[in-house]
Amino acid sequence: MGQPQGPGFQVDPAVLQAHRDKLDGLTGRINTALAAAGQTMHPEAFGLVGITLAAAFAVGQSVAEDAVRAAAEAADDHADRVGTWQQRKEITEDEYKNLFKVQD
Repeated sequence: MGQPQGPGFQVDPAVLQAHRDKLDGLTGRINTALAAAGQTMHPEAFGLVGITLAAAFAVGQSVAEDAVRAAAEAADDHADRVGTWQQRKEITEDEYKNLFKVQD
């Protein structure tokens, strides 16, 4: 009946939810950083002085924005996977509880 669970795989769904909550906060902050990085890419983002420096810093800014974007995508993906794991774990727990439930 189902896959045997080895050490390290017996996780309380509440623990997964707590982890997911932390991930949601983290992904929110990373996505805010990504939005801020995107705003600095405009040549006039730093005024007239910034226009002269924009070309010099464009490559570095682009690399940094790509790194933040990759971090945001990875964090979102991880949060989604933890959420899926939590949902499956809750379903499994509920199914097992229903198997042993005593009918009145």
